[in-house]
Amino acid sequence: MDLSQFRQKYVEDATELLDNLDNALLSLEKDKQNQEYSEQIFRIMHTLKGSGAMYGFDKIVELTHQLESLYNLIRDNKVSVSDEIIQVTFFVADHIRDLLQNDNVDEVKHLKILEKINFVAKKAEIEKTVEKIVFKETEIKNRTWKIVFKPDESIFERNINIVETLHCLFLLGKCEISVQENEEKVWNIILQTEKTQVDIEDALFFISNLCEIEILKEEIIEIDTNQENVSPNIPTSQGKNEVLKYSTSRIMVDSTKLDTLLYLVSELVTTKSELLLSVEKRNYIKIAEATEKIDNLSKLFRDNALNIRLISLRDMLNRFQRLVHDLSHQLNKQIDFEINGEDTELDKNIVDAIAEPIMHLIRNSIDHGIETPEERIKAGKKPTGIVKFFAYKSGSFVFIQISDDGHGINKQKIRQKAIEKGFLNAEKQLSDKEIYDLIFIPGFSTAESITQVSGRGVGMDIVKHKIQDIRGEISIDSEEGLGTYFTLKLQQTISIIDTMLIRSHNSIFAIPVEDIENCELISKHELLQKHNKQISYQNELIPYLHLNEEFQFPESQNEKLRIIVINKQEKRFAIISDEIIGEYQAVVKPLSKTFSEIEFLSGACILGDRNIALLFDTEKLKNLISHS
Repeated sequence: MDLSQFRQKYVEDATELLDNLDNALLSLEKDKQNQEYSEQIFRIMHTLKGSGAMYGFDKIVELTHQLESLYNLIRDNKVSVSDEIIQVTFFVADHIRDLLQNDNVDEVKHLKILEKINFVAKKAEIEKTVEKIVFKETEIKNRTWKIVFKPDESIFERNINIVETLHCLFLLGKCEISVQENEEKVWNIILQTEKTQVDIEDALFFISNLCEIEILKEEIIEIDTNQENVSPNIPTSQGKNEVLKYSTSRIMVDSTKLDTLLYLVSELVTTKSELLLSVEKRNYIKIAEATEKIDNLSKLFRDNALNIRLISLRDMLNRFQRLVHDLSHQLNKQIDFEINGEDTELDKNIVDAIAEPIMHLIRNSIDHGIETPEERIKAGKKPTGIVKFFAYKSGSFVFIQISDDGHGINKQKIRQKAIEKGFLNAEKQLSDKEIYDLIFIPGFSTAESITQVSGRGVGMDIVKHKIQDIRGEISIDSEEGLGTYFTLKLQQTISIIDTMLIRSHNSIFAIPVEDIENCELISKHELLQKHNKQISYQNELIPYLHLNEEFQFPESQNEKLRIIVINKQEKRFAIISDEIIGEYQAVVKPLSKTFSEIEFLSGACILGDRNIALLFDTEKLKNLISHS
């Protein structure tokens, strides 16, 4: 039986559970007395452990078993929730994410994490005892146990892993094993531990019926509760970017969308039968009716298919809450993360593509935008800063805004830095928007020093390029002392867009309708008189690209050529072609390697007559024309 598909399903389900775990931990951190969150974490551990054992994720089973035991103590009020418990749980969640991708991780690291869990649990138990009984020194019984293990044939029949079982025993304390060879093999195990017999039986769960357990020795250890305990050397979670990379190939689909799909399939089958029957009888009226109905059905199929691919932003935002939590601790800042519009839907491919850019923007807001609590109080603000995520739909676009109430962008500092780095001529005057756009230049950074979070001048240029790759736009607005806004304008889907088809020579090109400002005529003679590659438009000179010249097509036979004026983020330029064909709703396909060197072509679409139209990337085309 092939279990690979079930293992993959476990990985996907486990990833979703870990996202829920992050949210539960964030809530528990704010309200440590809320038993509901502790219960939720316990159930997640229990689910991960039970399913993990079925599919061979042994290390995940070890981790979740230990954490389950810890949170069971919390449920029984034997341990109080602490920041240390929450932080170690965050770290374990990250380690489990690594194990889901590769079970062969560093064994030493894995064992240290298990030790850390045990240490935190033991420390929490001691602290809980101190809460109930007020005295300076606590007495803990350290016992020496003798365990006699007599294996039999059932070990092999049940396929029990002795090494893993005894490993759990070693985690309880100092352990020595000797084997006595007589008529039957007997294992004598001496264990020194502070744990109880219940803990030992739990560690020996799979072989407890073959073991005899007794106490050999008991002693009292005095522990000074004022002394700092030394934790095992395990790094804490540092807001790993990897939390963003676990996208899944599966999509949760609303059942009503599937119902609509089944209805459309049934209508298509019925209409096909009607069409075939009409053709057989040569009933041209019925043929026309059936053809029109199929055309309408194809549009409904298109809309339904795109709807099925739409997913809400909620899951992505769950990961960002964890990111804000970790970075705020790392940078010693107090930050609230506010979310509005999490139910806004986008094409899954777009959601996957914007995850990294949004991560960079949030990191930028936390690191560069939000001040330290001391700085905020000095500026008359509350010590806790606010980072907001706001998403909404307008027409066929989705707008996402990431903002903060920090100190805003110092325009003079940005300008001066650009001059120092050679990105800007000192004599050139820039608008506010042009100054903010300098932030997107590769290698540009105003950070005074390099940290683990930022300062190398990479990130914001990546943000812009990734947003442009999905034909989106990004803009910045800021006010010193009040904060900064990053606004993303995204198409809801990247599969189908409204275009204008144009022709030059025998080639057809498509331009997104949203980018077209105007269409005009120009005589071929007038164009030949121009040598500076600029034309007059609304009292200004704008650059243009003549397709016949760019692609070395033969000179047009038309006396009048078509000017298509493009307005891209307040920058105008023109495309000159032989003919405008008209509007067309294009199903965009990726380009082959043949066109890989032509950067301003972003895709292709197949027309009704089976010809191909090449789609212009107007952002890259704007950059090409402005630098030519």
